[in-house]
Amino acid sequence: MQADSEGRVTASIDELAVYNMLLIEAVVELLTEKGVLTGEEVKERVKKLKAETTLNIRRPQ
Repeated sequence: MQADSEGRVTASIDELAVYNMLLIEAVVELLTEKGVLTGEEVKERVKKLKAETTLNIRRPQ
């Protein structure tokens, strides 16, 4: 990711995906460590959301 002279950040889709993954993982780890939820609860919620969501994203070739 790079910032231009006006402070706008540009990043590739891959960079954004990795950043988003790390951010989510950090939040899940913190909530698990604090006993707010369990890893199993997260897995079940992900499974539920995947079943409810239709993704129609194609990568540019």
